[in-house]
Amino acid sequence: MQIIGKGLTREEFSQYVNNFDFGSIKPSSLVLHHTFIPTKKDWQGYKSVLGLKSYYEGKGWPAGPHCFVGEDKIWLFTPMSEVGIHAGEGNATWKNALGKLVYQFAKPFGGNLVSYSIGIEVVGDYDFEKWGGETLKNAVFAINKLRGLLGVSTERIFFHRDFSTKSCPGWSITKEWLGQQLAGSSCTKACPEHCK
Repeated sequence: MQIIGKGLTREEFSQYVNNFDFGSIKPSSLVLHHTFIPTKKDWQGYKSVLGLKSYYEGKGWPAGPHCFVGEDKIWLFTPMSEVGIHAGEGNATWKNALGKLVYQFAKPFGGNLVSYSIGIEVVGDYDFEKWGGETLKNAVFAINKLRGLLGVSTERIFFHRDFSTKSCPGWSITKEWLGQQLAGSSCTKACPEHCK
């Protein structure tokens, strides 16, 4: 598995995505997750990123989520120009050789990519608490920056649990609460250049 494995400040992340080539088919949605393990307390930056890489490789995955958002930085994982593995049917939409839409990670035989999502993992367990501190600031920033840059509507911001029976990104994280956090941020679709 090839990963980027680089941690960025909010300003660095803004510059990175502003200059990033997403390719001819850009992501059309975001899917939010929580790591559950490692917890916020156990997070060790690059060391944890390498541990997650080993974990996904152990599952036989050739890719993973695109970003891990911690208290320290926004960590780049799977390149955002590639389909990631993080949400089952929420990973990507393909049109197969018969013209039928298929929802999965892997390209079907004779298929063409229609759309895909960016997987954002927020470091911690959020079943009983909400994002806070720099984690909240980094997560809201990354989400707003990407949705502004890519033109992703609020309705196209999904939770992992929209595609599974898991609680992910944690039962404490609701779409109403998230919408309030995103609306309260200075980074919006109308002014992505102000995302600092």
